[in-house]
Amino acid sequence: MNRILYLMLFLLFTMHSYAQSEFENRIKMIKTDIEIIKSQEKETLRLEVEAINYRLEKGEITTSEAEIQKKAVSEKCADRIEARIEPLEKEIQALVKGEVEEKDDRIDNLEDIDEENEKDDDEEYRDKKKREIDFDRISIDWKPRKNKKYRGESRTTTQFVFAFGLNNLITDGDFGSIEDNGIKLSNSRFYEWGWTWKTRLAQNSPFLHLKYGLSFTYNNLRPENNQYYIKTGDKTILADHPESLRDEPYFRNINMVLPVHIEFDFSKKRMSEESAIIRTQKTFRLGVGGYAGINIRSKQLLEYKADGLETEQITKGDYNTSDFIYGLSAYFGYKDVSLYTKYDLNPLFTDNDIDQNNISLGLRFDFH
Repeated sequence: MNRILYLMLFLLFTMHSYAQSEFENRIKMIKTDIEIIKSQEKETLRLEVEAINYRLEKGEITTSEAEIQKKAVSEKCADRIEARIEPLEKEIQALVKGEVEEKDDRIDNLEDIDEENEKDDDEEYRDKKKREIDFDRISIDWKPRKNKKYRGESRTTTQFVFAFGLNNLITDGDFGSIEDNGIKLSNSRFYEWGWTWKTRLAQNSPFLHLKYGLSFTYNNLRPENNQYYIKTGDKTILADHPESLRDEPYFRNINMVLPVHIEFDFSKKRMSEESAIIRTQKTFRLGVGGYAGINIRSKQLLEYKADGLETEQITKGDYNTSDFIYGLSAYFGYKDVSLYTKYDLNPLFTDNDIDQNNISLGLRFDFH
């Protein structure tokens, strides 16, 4: 069981490092957006000032009237900048607050962001910036970029799912049997890939979703001690192989399943002037549910050497495995990455004297 504990600690550390990287990238993106907004508004101001200067040259207005109009458009420019960057500043403050609560020693990396926010919020600083604008020296080579609009997601979204990790068997519901069931713990693995659809259950809340889809799972079992699976009538058991097996034999079941989960997404919704902006998978997620499907193939691969000849033997067919697959599954993670577990409620072999159920633990990626 110590190996399972070490694996879980490694997975959690990996998820934490990924979350920290995502946090820093988001901060950089927001700061870039703020600079773009400021540049756009300065370009708008430049055009307005040129129009005032043109009217001055034509004698349509006096010099004092031109100065009054320039001051008015500069104040409007500052107000527009403030209104546009305020939601971004609030998002930075929320991100920083959450990161500080999670780990205090990361606050040093964010001090420059806090200082910039406080400076922008200071009314005297904004007034000073208004006065420092030199209308005649604004660069005319700068080309404005299109305004970045934040749009919410559709109520139903699609994800590509990929998962991998350790795979093994539980005998008669006893989780302690996983260490002494004839199956290698460290080298038996599972893989899963598929597509899911996620539908918000509330129109204006990102919290609760119904997640459903189609997946293919590859559950591999690697017997130890030179054993392999044999079929004897309606039973399938482990037996000693007469030759010395090379590499490691594996027994694989490929299933096609329909997973269904209730997902709790703790992302915060944002408010615009028109409506709420919903974007999911921005923070922690929890999914609980299950799956049902069919076994589409069972096969065993053996490699051994006898009489100087190397043999690779692949056997496919009916190993008395359950045709109907169903079970429970759950995941918990941050953004696209989760710690994932699934447990087959159906026995692996239908008529054996003891029931053995497949169990998996690993990492899951929901590419949004």
